[in-house]
Amino acid sequence: MNSSPAISAAKHFLSVVWDGDRPGDKTLLAALDGLVAAYHVTPVGDVSDADVDAPMQNGASLYAEVAARFPTYGAYPVVDPTGSLDDALMVADAIDDLADLTLDMREVLWLADHVSLNDAHFAFRLQFFHWGQHARELSLYLCGRLFG
Repeated sequence: MNSSPAISAAKHFLSVVWDGDRPGDKTLLAALDGLVAAYHVTPVGDVSDADVDAPMQNGASLYAEVAARFPTYGAYPVVDPTGSLDDALMVADAIDDLADLTLDMREVLWLADHVSLNDAHFAFRLQFFHWGQHARELSLYLCGRLFG
């Protein structure tokens, strides 16, 4: 597989989350920062003519794996920064954040391995609206756990 900042950051994130001992909050926060930083230097990419989809793990089974690996993580309050000051808090889920980030980064790596680096870059940047929000909200959660 060809490498790039996006591919390196995705590999590192998945390694931190899934390899060896469960990471501490500080280590996980650094991996999330690496993903976001990689977004800013990743080329736009393009979609090839390949008509293939990356295999996806069942969301419920992945959620259960994340919950087992990160038993102290859970729900946390968030707010829509574009909403009114009178809007109520919403609830996010750190386990769901990690599951969704895992799915998106596994897809990026699969595309780099099986289709092209260009396709992987396209997916990495296109899906930032999704994984970027999970990464940013999870980062705030981790900062709260680390620094109170």
